[in-house]
Amino acid sequence: MLAYASGNFGKALVFSGADLTILFLLTDILGLSGAQAAGLMLFAILGDLVFDLLAARLVLHWRAAGRGYRWTVAFAALPCGAAFALIYAMPALGLHRGWMLAAATLVFRGAYALVDVPHNALMAQVTSDSRARGRVSGYRLLFSTASALAIAAILTPLVQQAGHARHFGALALTGIGAGCAFAATMLLCVWASGARDGHGEDRGLHGDGIAVPLRDPMVLGLGALALITGFAMPAFGRMLIYLGSYVLDRPGAVTLLLTAMTAGQLAGVLTWTALTHRFSKSRLLAAGHAVSAAGLVLFGLCLAWPVWQLAGAALIGFGFASVFMLPWGLLADAVDVVEWRHGRRFETGLFAYYLVLVKASGAASTATIGWTLNALGYVPGAAQPTGVRLGMLGLGLGLPMVGALLAMLLLRRFTLDHGRHARLLRALRRRQAGAEPVSGSKRGLVKSSGEGVTLAGGSALSAQARHSMSRSIAAPAAVRS
Repeated sequence: MLAYASGNFGKALVFSGADLTILFLLTDILGLSGAQAAGLMLFAILGDLVFDLLAARLVLHWRAAGRGYRWTVAFAALPCGAAFALIYAMPALGLHRGWMLAAATLVFRGAYALVDVPHNALMAQVTSDSRARGRVSGYRLLFSTASALAIAAILTPLVQQAGHARHFGALALTGIGAGCAFAATMLLCVWASGARDGHGEDRGLHGDGIAVPLRDPMVLGLGALALITGFAMPAFGRMLIYLGSYVLDRPGAVTLLLTAMTAGQLAGVLTWTALTHRFSKSRLLAAGHAVSAAGLVLFGLCLAWPVWQLAGAALIGFGFASVFMLPWGLLADAVDVVEWRHGRRFETGLFAYYLVLVKASGAASTATIGWTLNALGYVPGAAQPTGVRLGMLGLGLGLPMVGALLAMLLLRRFTLDHGRHARLLRALRRRQAGAEPVSGSKRGLVKSSGEGVTLAGGSALSAQARHSMSRSIAAPAAVRS
């Protein structure tokens, strides 16, 4: 599980690093206007929609040919690292034209999709236990947090320095180093986790596809969670460079705030991971959103007090550990829920579905920030009027606050705890052993007559399902599940 999770160090290094700095790189270093940068990010949105679905198609094709998730990750790791290095070397190479930036961005995100889809889908095969999946989610974020420390200490300050001093050589070398570190990490990850690859491979292929059941309430709920997680919650990190440079008027504070947020996230990883053994992932995820909202309020009330700003950033990071860690465990459980309801295991398909939504909404968020800054009259490197500074506060603090509140309302409908998931797994094993399929499973038990199930897979079977199951050999035990 640790070997598998270590891949998140490399993934976070390039994707989160680009996510936090790409807009500043485009506007303040490469000289694009806010509208042009937003247009380029919109182009990236369309690319993500295509690339993640295409990556899922290729993964399914290669799995059918005997090449599993690990092979695909290894195949795409080197091109992805090289494309990331090229983006950060473009200022030093004098490559400022729009089509060049668009081409490099598309190559990077396309290669990253071929790494991201199979690496995330592999989580459903690493372990089937709900509690263990919570721990794996924590391990993943632990490695991502270690990567975030490198981003806060190295990449972000160099991007800021390049923007103010126009020194691009160090930025290019940093991009090359990060690209090489990413490729090495992913290759080591797939090599070290080799003993797990292929576990459940035949079962995972059964009925898998990218045409997931979109009307299923579990799938709809996870889709809404992906949109919130990708669009609203990372806005604080995306706006932190602007907040430090123009609202707080202390550009040097950005590194301190990122470090404080990362330290809080590290403490959060340890805390939330320990709690996953006792509490359901949905409850802990709702609690993480509440902690994040409290940190955002504290940060907004303490704009004149640097020490309290650091405390607010640390609290935000503590909550973000749950926000960005636990949806992956929920998604792995959802694979089992959807298999129970529909008789097909949409393993690659569901992870690709979630990735399409979370990454496309993240790119849409960056584009929205660019358009909003341009509409407000943002001028890079100049003193900003009051309206622009208020807009930056609204984007950096208000947007994630709204997202946190919406997520807490949504997660009240997720009731699949560890005990219910364990009973679900036992019922799935009995079905695979030859028990008769449950009536209503093809269309989702939530739509069958009687009590039904909740959004997250629920607590009871309908009367129609119980009547059908009473005819099977394993009826007494299955009905109790």
